[in-house]
Amino acid sequence: MKRIIQNEAKCRKCGDIIWSSHVHDFVTCSCGSISVDGGMDYVKRSGNPEYIDERSMSMESEHLDEVIQAVTKMRESGRYDIGIALGVIRALRDAELLDMNKFQS
Repeated sequence: MKRIIQNEAKCRKCGDIIWSSHVHDFVTCSCGSISVDGGMDYVKRSGNPEYIDERSMSMESEHLDEVIQAVTKMRESGRYDIGIALGVIRALRDAELLDMNKFQS
C-alpha cells in the first residue's frame, strides 16, 4: 500500500509552492489560482487545473517504515543530523528508490 509523503503543488501562475501538512489543511497560493488539501491522508486539488504543477510524492508503506527504522536506529546510536541523513539515504538505496547515477563520484 502506498502512503502520501508530500502533498504539494506549484502554481504555474504565481510560482508559489504550497503544501498541506495535515488533514483538512486547506492551503491556497498567493494569487488564489490553486489550492491543496488533505495532508498525508488524501490529495485534493482546487482551482484552475492548467495552473497546477503536481509535486506530491508517495511511497510504499514498507519502504517508509524502513526509513523510519533507519532514523530511529541512528538516533538511538547517538548520531548527529548528518548521520541520520546518511542512514535515510542508505535505507532509500537499499529499497532501490534512488537513482544511484546521481551519487557517483
